[in-house]
Amino acid sequence: MKAEARRYFWWPSLDKDIENLVHQCKVCSEIAKQPAKAPLQQWNVPNEPWKRIHIDFMGKFLGFYFLIVVDAHSKWLEVFMMNDISTFSTISNLKTLFARYGLCEEIVSDNETQFTSNEFTQFCARNGIRHICTSPGHPQSNGQAERYVDIVKTALKKGFHKGGKLADVLSKFLFCNRSTPHSTTNLSPAELFLKRRLRTVLDLLHPNAMDASSSTRQRYKLNFDRHSKQRHFKIDDKVLVRGFRKNPGKVEWTSGVLISRIGSRLWSVKVGEQIWRRHENQIRQRYWSTDGDLIVTHQTTESVDCDDGSSSCSPPDQQSKVLRRSARTRKPIHRLIEQI
Repeated sequence: MKAEARRYFWWPSLDKDIENLVHQCKVCSEIAKQPAKAPLQQWNVPNEPWKRIHIDFMGKFLGFYFLIVVDAHSKWLEVFMMNDISTFSTISNLKTLFARYGLCEEIVSDNETQFTSNEFTQFCARNGIRHICTSPGHPQSNGQAERYVDIVKTALKKGFHKGGKLADVLSKFLFCNRSTPHSTTNLSPAELFLKRRLRTVLDLLHPNAMDASSSTRQRYKLNFDRHSKQRHFKIDDKVLVRGFRKNPGKVEWTSGVLISRIGSRLWSVKVGEQIWRRHENQIRQRYWSTDGDLIVTHQTTESVDCDDGSSSCSPPDQQSKVLRRSARTRKPIHRLIEQI
């Protein structure tokens, strides 16, 4: 568009005027592609095993569902075969897990109904467990569990293809996984979780696991951030947020206003009469006003959202406040297209 304009016209700030004209096109913005991803926000690595666990479901596979549980510190993996994935069955398996290793401090999950039900919320509250839900439609925030879903499925396919009962294949895989050094820590999950090596033919004891983990995670972050773009939003910004309700699977952008920040990458957005939670990767700047852009009272809530499952973040320390818009008189916009 800029090159075409230069064939016939020129004036100072021609490029900037054309960019502003395109930014103000509502149709172009609503059907635009996904914006550049935000820089990676990593979870902090707990200093002890079984402080934070990541959970997710896999299936239905070979007639069963599978509950995947991963310890954030040691990468210790637990897998439960399930006939159904009801809230009752989920809590029952977690009780079995806690009977073995004790209560964890935090559970990270997605927003499936089993994890957002009142029964699960009350179960966590009774046991003093902090439940963290990731951003809707952003599985990368619970990447630790999502990655192991793919690993477990691939391993079961290979083992079942060679013959044998599914339960035996799963047990063999878990034994190999727990005794094999992890690429992040350079130690096996058993060495970090049980503080000893499992009796195998492998001798994989390596010291300074956390130093190696820090170096590896830094390399992962540099590689991830290579094509990322830092965006700065603030409360009361007019934005476009990605919707998932009207046309599932189709990219759709809806106008909204940021009302509070509830995580390092997570925002509350007022869309019409509703409040949506969206990750920074699902938010774009909006350059026009609508009738729904109202002044609201902002209140922060304690929530955490991160991009992967390798480390932990703390919620930002913010205080409730009320922001007011400027009362200055705005001059009308003079568009080039109206003067031609």
